[in-house]
Amino acid sequence: MKTFVNRPQRSDVQVVAVYWLVALLIIFPSYVVEFGWLRSVAAMAYNMVLDTAAVYFIVFCFLPLVMQQRMRLVALLLIPLFLLLSGLLFKAGYDLILGQTLPWTPTQLISSIIRHGQSYGVLGIMLIGKGYFDMQRRLLLAHKAQTESELKNLKAQIDPHFLFNNLNILYALIQQDKQIASHYLSCFSALYRYLIRHKDDDFVSLADELKFVDEYIYLLNHRFGQAYSFHKVVLTEANLDGRFVVPATLQILVENAIKHNRGDEDNPLAIVISVNDDTVSVSNKIRPKLTPVESTGTGLLNLQERYKILSNKEMQIYRDGFFEVLVPVIKEWN
Repeated sequence: MKTFVNRPQRSDVQVVAVYWLVALLIIFPSYVVEFGWLRSVAAMAYNMVLDTAAVYFIVFCFLPLVMQQRMRLVALLLIPLFLLLSGLLFKAGYDLILGQTLPWTPTQLISSIIRHGQSYGVLGIMLIGKGYFDMQRRLLLAHKAQTESELKNLKAQIDPHFLFNNLNILYALIQQDKQIASHYLSCFSALYRYLIRHKDDDFVSLADELKFVDEYIYLLNHRFGQAYSFHKVVLTEANLDGRFVVPATLQILVENAIKHNRGDEDNPLAIVISVNDDTVSVSNKIRPKLTPVESTGTGLLNLQERYKILSNKEMQIYRDGFFEVLVPVIKEWN
């Protein structure tokens, strides 16, 4: 994205108009007292045209050249030429309009360049400042649009991911016990409704998410029996009121633990969900399955990106005999 546009916008014209309206109220009366009405009007009109043209060149011609690497040298070479030409026009015009006969000396020329720079400097600063804030606003809008697009794509991945995994479980249960499969389907439908209901939500309350994961664990117990044991630890200082997480956070983390670690009814794999005031974590001992599991890492990566986009906070992942994921709890979200 370019830092400065190459042509003035309507708002730039409005800034120039307001500037000259204020300048006229301040400068014009002193001109009238010193030079009379006719010469004052002519001098003020000349000043407006010359200063506006100088600022136009600086903001819409010179600065865009400076922003281009290949044209930067050309732009720098134009500086002395611009200063000399603007100083000559300023002195010649005012000498003619105001009837002044000051000699053309290097000192007078330098003085003219400085005086003209002071004359158009305020207007130039105003337009450059406005251009900067316009640029920041455009960047902010572009970033917001990109963020919303990324977030929408991430959300779109969750439901199919959840659906695919649980349909596989349901298929396996149908082969084993149709009655259990029927009950599983009923519970699964309730969970899926939760996801659909919060599909467009950025956050859900931590209390609702904990209920959701309890129901999900119920389904897992039907599928795996006692091969996995689940423990929920809510620390005494934890306050669930006004605490939020991304929808399906705990379901994704529990699912990830089961997907990559083997459980055994004689030696169940403990999966611990810990809740405190600032974070929620899911941890388990690393016990890789005998047959490697194909994984794209979609669930965990998706969750990481959503927290980064929505809260500007990072999930923490630790691997040291145990695999633990710490998720930031969002407080006072509206």
